[in-house]
Parts: sequence; structure tokens; C-alpha cells
Amino acid sequence: MKKYKEGGGIRTERKILIVCVAAFIGLVSFAIYTGSIALIANMLFLGMLILVVPYSLFKFFRLKKIRSYENDFPNFLRDISESLRAGLSLIQAIQTTSKSDYGALTKEIKKMNTQLSWNISLDRVLKNFGIRVADSKIITRSLMIIDQANKSGGNIEDTMESLANHIESIKESQQEKSVLLNQQVMMMYAIFFIFLGITIALIKFLIPLLQTQSQTGGFGVQGFNPNPCSLCVNNQDLACVGCNTFATITQAFELGDPKESSSYYKSLFLAMILIQGFFSGLIAGQIGSDSIAVGVKHSLIMLLSGFIVFILLVKTGII
Repeated sequence: MKKYKEGGGIRTERKILIVCVAAFIGLVSFAIYTGSIALIANMLFLGMLILVVPYSLFKFFRLKKIRSYENDFPNFLRDISESLRAGLSLIQAIQTTSKSDYGALTKEIKKMNTQLSWNISLDRVLKNFGIRVADSKIITRSLMIIDQANKSGGNIEDTMESLANHIESIKESQQEKSVLLNQQVMMMYAIFFIFLGITIALIKFLIPLLQTQSQTGGFGVQGFNPNPCSLCVNNQDLACVGCNTFATITQAFELGDPKESSSYYKSLFLAMILIQGFFSGLIAGQIGSDSIAVGVKHSLIMLLSGFIVFILLVKTGII
């Protein structure tokens, strides 16, 4: 079964990824061709969303579908076991259970029944099923055990019953873990929004203080300059790469004049908010669902909410 490890879901995933990468490259290339710094920054932001959102949504719904398969799979195994105890062969048992309802898994069972009706070997039918659910380690390993038990003979119905009990115990453990770790996910959201609030407060109260100090001697330092990037304005020296990045963010999102200290700090804190939101989301996904792909969903929520709140406050003049 290992040689058939790549299913339609993986092929679809690759196609989506290729299309998203092509769209990202196309948008960025067009922006670079125009030569507009603001357009380049906006196209980079839009391109990152196009690169991440469709792929993340596909992974999220694929994972949700696989989990529904895993929830219904033990019932399917128990029905197979009962049919085997009634004297049916494994093939006949699968054909009988295909008439029952197993939620999202019903469609896959009917496919197995159709293939068996075409005189396709049971070994091949199980392999095909394994290909379609390759994202589920629980089901693919169970299919391997069923295949080997069928070939070696013995009490297959007991094997089916044992597999069903084992899968249910795993799912129960996962649900208990999910309930406990959801609190940690909420904590990650709380940390992010606290960080966002502190950032807004710093811009609101710290920047005016720095500007006042620059006019009065600056904390006992004559000629105190609150903008460390003032010397790098319109300077393409390698040492000014970081400052030029903040200047680009300022121009792209219209945060003010790059020469002003307030614009520097706004662009600096905006970059910090986006970085904090992105990585906090990934950590939240890894903690809550043991999947970075799911974490992208949390990253997008934090990124967009932080970005929208920050820009609205800037545009309305609150900060």
C-alpha cells in the first residue's frame, strides 16, 4: 500500500499551490514593472493573501473531511465484523455495508462496492481507498492491517472489532486534548490583542513625548533625534536597508512623511503587529490542532484584524 501513497487530494493540493504561486509572481512582477513603491508593497500584501488563503482553506476543509471519515470509520468496521460473524466473506460484508449510512464516509464505501462489482480485486480496492484517504494515518494503517489479516487468514472479525475500539480510544483522547488546548489557543489570541493595545498606547503617548523631548534637549542629550532613520531618508546605502523598508511601509500605507519620527514608529509597530500576528497564529494552530496548516487560519484572523484596527486608527487620526 505504500507505493500508492499519493492520492487525488495531494494532486489537487499541488495544483492549488502552483496556481497560487503563479498568481503571486504575476502580481509582484507587474508591480515591479510599474516601479511604484506603494503598488509593490500593496501587491506583496495582496499576493501573500492569494498565496496563503486558497491553500489554507483547501487544507482546512480537507482536514475537516478526513476527521469526519475517522469518526465514522469505527462504525463501518463494526458492521463489517458483524457481517463476517454472520458467515459472509469480507467482499460480501463490504457490499452489504455499502447500503448503510456512514455520514461523509458513505460515498467512499459506495465507491469500494462499485469497484468490487467490476471484479476488481479486494487488495486493489483497499489500496484505492487508502489513496483517497492518504491524509488519515488512522485509516491507512487500519487498511494495511485489514489487508494483511485477510491475506493471512484467521479471525478477521475480532481484528475489525479491535481496530474500531482502538480508533475510538484515539479519537476520544484527541477530543480531550483539543478541549484542554483550546484554552491555550484563546490565550494566544489574548496575548496578540494585548500586544496590539500596548502598541497603540505607545504610539499615542510615547511618540508625542519623544517629539517634545527632541525640542527641549531630549533626556539631557543635546540635539536628541527621536527618528533613528532620519539620516537614511533617500539614502540607498546598504546600511540603510532596514530604514528604507520602514520608509516603504510608510509610503505604501500612507502613514505620513518618512522624515517624521511618528511615521517611522508607525511603520515599525505595524511591521511588528503583522509579524506577531502571523507567528502567533501558526503557534495557535500547532497547539490547538497539531497542524501548521490550520494555524494559517489563525494567522489570517490576527493579521487582518490587527492590520485593519491599526490602519483605521491611523486614518481617523486617533494615533
